[in-house]
Parts: sequence; C-alpha cells; structure tokens
Amino acid sequence: MKTITFVTGNETKLRHAREAMRGFDVDIVGKKLDILEPREEDPEIVVREKALQAAKIVNLPLMVEDSGIFIRALGGFPKNFVHFAIESIGIEGIMKLMVEIKDRHAEFRQSLAYIEPGMADPIIFSYVDGSYTIADKIWEPEFGDTDDFNKILIPPGETKPLSSFSPEWLAERDTKANEDTIHYRKLAKWLSSRP
Repeated sequence: MKTITFVTGNETKLRHAREAMRGFDVDIVGKKLDILEPREEDPEIVVREKALQAAKIVNLPLMVEDSGIFIRALGGFPKNFVHFAIESIGIEGIMKLMVEIKDRHAEFRQSLAYIEPGMADPIIFSYVDGSYTIADKIWEPEFGDTDDFNKILIPPGETKPLSSFSPEWLAERDTKANEDTIHYRKLAKWLSSRP
C-alpha cells in the first residue's frame, strides 16, 4: 500500500480524498504545514507552487489540493480568493452582489498536485464540479460548523445548500457526481498504472 501525505489541516478534504480513493491501494494521511498560498486565479498554478514548497519540507510522496468557486454572474468572482472574499465582504456581501441577479450559476474548479522524491515537478489533475446554484438566502447549517459558502451553494439536483447535508453525504456525493473526473481518483488511477 502506498502512503501519501495530504498537506492539509482540513478534515473535509481528507474525508473527500479517502472516499474518492477507496478501493485503490492508497493510504492518505493528513499533515498541516505552514506554506504560502500564491495569489493566483488558476488553481493549477496554486497547487504547483504549494506542492513544490511542501516537497522541500516533507521528503515523502505528497499531494496538495486547491479549489475556487466561480460565480458566472460575477465574472467568476471570487475565483480562488474564497478566503479573501469571506474575510473582506463576507457571505452577506456576496449575497448583496447577487440581489436581482437571475443567473445563479456557480461551479467549483479544483486542482490536485502530486509530487514524490525524485520528481522535479508535480503532476497535476484538475476537474470542474459545475451546475451549482446560488441560493436566494443564507441558510443556517444543519450539521454544525460549516464553510460560509456551503450556506448558499445548492448542488445540482437539490433544493437546499451544502450546509444542509452531512459531511459523509457530501463526500459520497462529490465522488459519485464526478466519478470519472474527480482529481483524487485520477491520481489513484495514475498511481496504479505505474510499474
């Protein structure tokens, strides 16, 4: 079994990775590191830089993940600057920007970089989880603490936002809805195809 260090302190990301890579000969362990996050709009650039930084600290096979939320009516805003948007205008500010906007489409764009000792550059896998809808109000979470965007992002085929579902359901939904394209599974397949 191959052990991969997932450079994250986010339990939700760990849960999603483990769910998506279940059935492959991979063990995912989380490790929180203080690395700089590049201010870039493209998740692929962000994960590449983060992976190269982490590889200098952790001399083991590792992966890093980054995602952005792209709201079509806002020209893609907040893109990869989700934390900045929450810290500056908050979810209430996002909702003010969406007042009277009919186009409520949003999507997650996610990238994953994998690097191991001996690799000069990471390999990158990306995917888009699309067709989300921005709610017309901020919902109270039903499952404890949640990211602010989860209170307004309604997944395809649902009528309530992400904060209305259990973390386990979200991980399963993420994997099933994106089974052939999810970056975690792409990495697992790539690893299993290597000699």
